[in-house]
Amino acid sequence: MPIYNENQLSSYVDQIFARLQRIEDHLAMSPAAAAEPFVPASASAPEDVVALARAGDRIGAIKRYREITGCGLEEARTLVAEL
Repeated sequence: MPIYNENQLSSYVDQIFARLQRIEDHLAMSPAAAAEPFVPASASAPEDVVALARAGDRIGAIKRYREITGCGLEEARTLVAEL
């Protein structure tokens, strides 16, 4: 199993996020073949929560989302996991 340094891992994660964003953009533009159109989780989350999650600070994102919305831990975890 190869060993990666922090810069390599960061680069791979950035590539994955960019690819995921392209996929979400494509799905959002596709004709709605399903009864329910695709809406990315990031569309309903505050920008600072999305930024924290994408930076790898999941706990910070969960805390911030709970501060903003007053929701429970499980709801915040679910939202951040979908980001």
